[in-house]
Amino acid sequence: MIWIVMIIAGIITFSTRFSMFNKSIAKKMPAWVETPLHYVPTALLTAIIVPEVLINEGTINLSIFENLRIMAACFAVFIALISRNVIATIASGLICLWLLEWLL
Repeated sequence: MIWIVMIIAGIITFSTRFSMFNKSIAKKMPAWVETPLHYVPTALLTAIIVPEVLINEGTINLSIFENLRIMAACFAVFIALISRNVIATIASGLICLWLLEWLL
């Protein structure tokens, strides 16, 4: 039974990835599909980053006042608004967090 599920899951995964590279499918997606897909990267990154910034590792509590990650995230957002560069945003946030952890 488990092999059947694994084979079906593999076929579904392959077909969804193959459909993007197949020449017989139209190259342009309809506007009603393309418009919501613009928001997918932002939604996914927000869902990954916000819990990492807000939730304390050891206690699994929301610690807003004692959390150095919030200060580093605010600095990274400031850099993102100024530079509009993903690499600069990530690097500045990491460097700020490392400096805060080292100094405090």
